[in-house]
Parts: sequence; structure tokens; C-alpha cells
Amino acid sequence: MNMHFGFTPDAARARLLDRRMHAALASSIEHLSEVSRGSVAFDESAINQLIASLRGDDCYPPMLFRDYYALTEALIEDDEAGAVKFFDRLAQSRPIPEQLSVQMLDDAAHCEKSAIYQQMMTGDSGTDIAILPPSQDVGKHFVARFQKGMELMDRILPELAGEVRALVREVVCVVGDPDRKMQFDGGSHFQLWGALFLNANFHPTDQAIVEVVAHESAHSFLFACCTDEPLVFNDDDDLYPSPLRVDPRPMDGIYHATFVSARMHWSMSRLMESDLLSDEGRVEALAARDADRKNFESGYEVISAHGDLSDTGARLMESARAYMDNATA
Repeated sequence: MNMHFGFTPDAARARLLDRRMHAALASSIEHLSEVSRGSVAFDESAINQLIASLRGDDCYPPMLFRDYYALTEALIEDDEAGAVKFFDRLAQSRPIPEQLSVQMLDDAAHCEKSAIYQQMMTGDSGTDIAILPPSQDVGKHFVARFQKGMELMDRILPELAGEVRALVREVVCVVGDPDRKMQFDGGSHFQLWGALFLNANFHPTDQAIVEVVAHESAHSFLFACCTDEPLVFNDDDDLYPSPLRVDPRPMDGIYHATFVSARMHWSMSRLMESDLLSDEGRVEALAARDADRKNFESGYEVISAHGDLSDTGARLMESARAYMDNATA
């Protein structure tokens, strides 16, 4: 399927990519069940039902994807008890409505899901960063801002709004730790397909919500394009200057940041073409757009010099480069 090589968002393409992610998960679970049969106890009937459901039209929560990765790790490490546990969790997983929901990160001491989200979103960051539950008041105000931002997106960038709703199941509202030097802005994790995390203390305006959603959902789009091959073949131990981070990053991270910067430039440009922004909003969008172009060019230079791109990675980056070359500013 070559349709994912277009740069601009597309809701129909995103729905196909989401279904492909679910189908790929079904095939992987099927393989794990086949190699585990006779050596690890699991409910084969329930797992077969899950596989059929994933290959159909059903949508599943991000935790199902995480449990699959945990099962894989347990099998690799010959952890039979862990494998039994995660086969059981897969067997008990149920479909969810195919709609976008906004959720609050809960107290990790009382919520296993939130504890897992915290660990996964901060454990591999390589920086001293944390995500915490928001207060009820902060969470309430963020939900209102997020809804307004999505309404603006629906009016001005319906393609992006459609893609977001096709790829994202949960927007998880968090806050950072004020005592940490580094603050969490937003993020996603390829093992939590369908989840997007945003700092409720940031993104105070409608256009800021649009930009951060364009940013983070673009990562999900790129994740979905990698079911057949990675974006880059560079070794993760090799680090390069990043356009969006002060610390050197692997090429895959630089690739993501560069492509995402072009998507953010596109979203801010579309906002500025409308007559729905205030003067202050236009100033904010212009500043963001200028920064996005600078970040794209910085990242593209590193990729051009050092990137070992797959066919998928090359074609996606070519589409972003073509957009930036044709953009007026």
C-alpha cells in the first residue's frame, strides 16, 4: 500500500493505517500463540477470538499493544509465569469505541494503567523527566482547551482532525514535575498505539493545541508507516544533533522531529490562511511557523548528511521536502 507516502493528513488513509496496525498485531499474536502451544498455558479459544476481532473492524485500547510487547519480552526471556500472565491479559482484552477520548493520568499507586504509562513515557527518555497526574481543576481546564482546539481544527484543518480521530484513541492529560530541570511537553510511544500524552499546564491557546496535536499525531502517523520496515537503518547507538532536543539523538528520533516540524509548519500555515484567528493568534502562529521551518531545515541537513533511509523513510521525507520547497514561508 503506497498511499501513505503523501505528506498532508488524510482521514481515509489514516483509517487504513490504523486497521493495518491492528492486523499486524493480530498476525504477531497468532505467531506467538503458535510457537507457545504446548509449552505455555493460555486460553487458545479466547486468543483466536482476539485475533479474529483485530482482523475485523474492532478497535482496541493502547494497553493491548503494550501487553503484546510485554508477552514478547517474557517469551524471549523464557519467563513462563510472565508469558502466562500476558497471554491472560490479551485474552481478557475487549474492544473499545472507535472515538477519541480525553483521560486524566491517575495516581500510579492506585492505578496500574497509569503506573505503566508513567514508566513507559519516562523510562526510556534518557533525561530527568517525569509525568504526574493533574489536579482536578487543571485537568478540567485542559479538557475545555483541548475541545476548543479540536473545534478550530475541525473548521480549518478537517484533514488533520480526521487523521487524529483515526489514529488516536486516548489523549492522556498529565503535568510535569516542577522540581525537575526538564519538563514534559507531549509525547507518544510506539508500544502504546493510540495514546497521546499532553502536559495540561502547557498549550494555553487554541492554536497551541492545534500545533501540539499536529506534532504528536504526526509521530503516530510515522509509527503506522513502519509495519513493513523502519524509517531509517542507522544504529540507535549512533547519535547526531537534533533540531528539537539539546542532547544528541539517534537518527530515528531526528527523522521523526524533522518530518513532524514540516507537519507543524503546514498546520500553522493553514491556520494563518483563515480569518478565524485574532491578531494575537496570528502573531503566535507566525512565530511557531518560522520556528518549524528552521527546525525542519536543521534536521533535514543532518538526515541528508548521515541518514541511512529505508524506501519508506526516503519517500516520506521526500514528500515533506517537496511541501517545504513549495511553502510560501
